[in-house]
Amino acid sequence: MSNQLMDTLENKVFTAVDTIETLRTEINELREERRILEDKLRELIGKMDSLDNSGNSARAEEPSSNSGPTMPGPSFGPTSY
Repeated sequence: MSNQLMDTLENKVFTAVDTIETLRTEINELREERRILEDKLRELIGKMDSLDNSGNSARAEEPSSNSGPTMPGPSFGPTSY
């Protein structure tokens, strides 16, 4: 009976060790995948910033409707009633 309990315990230990090794491998794979995704995200953010900056500089070069030289409005002269 004691030998049977030891065999059961040994099998459970081996199963636990195998599970731990599998989980460690999965963790390492997920870490690598996360690193790759973070790199892609940084690249996309950089591209978006670049597009935003080029859009801002293009807007700065275009005269807006509120800025630039103003023309005087029509002058009707003094009004008397």
